[in-house]
Amino acid sequence: MNTLIFILITTFIPASNQYIIDFGKTTESQKWTTVVDGVMGGKSTSELLELNNSILFSGEISLKNNGGFASLRGVRNYEDLSNYTTVEIKYRSAGQDFALRLLKHEAFYLPYFKHNFETTNWDWKTINIPLELFSEYRLSDETGNTVTNDELKKINRLGIIVSNKIEGQFKIEIDYIKFK
Repeated sequence: MNTLIFILITTFIPASNQYIIDFGKTTESQKWTTVVDGVMGGKSTSELLELNNSILFSGEISLKNNGGFASLRGVRNYEDLSNYTTVEIKYRSAGQDFALRLLKHEAFYLPYFKHNFETTNWDWKTINIPLELFSEYRLSDETGNTVTNDELKKINRLGIIVSNKIEGQFKIEIDYIKFK
């Protein structure tokens, strides 16, 4: 009887109440890609390096030819983020602030949600952000809306972006992104 109760309990209780993207050479970091303003004629550069336990996204932002951004995009993933209330990110950065983006559309001109992170001057930080603090943007303009639980159900890709319209180098090392 005890075995039957254990089986029933473990079948109906989720194994984890977290969704973790744990970067490093043996994880999904190989599926992330860089996109820079060169797609629109800009001159910014970036590269992605897979380290043993993290990823390093670095480059240089240029404002030439109306440029000014470098981004990192994850694979399409249809994890229902409405099951979570907080995102935790362990990172260190230098040179430029960056943002974590929650994308629900492929087209760059359609709305997305983001939250900005300040540079850590290359010190490791672990930050917890309530998902309700992610603001909606269309292109680079804030709409005044924040993410809702219904919108969190539609997120299909995560991204990192440096788009402060400030020329200069940046580097961002990310250990993990955890939704909880």
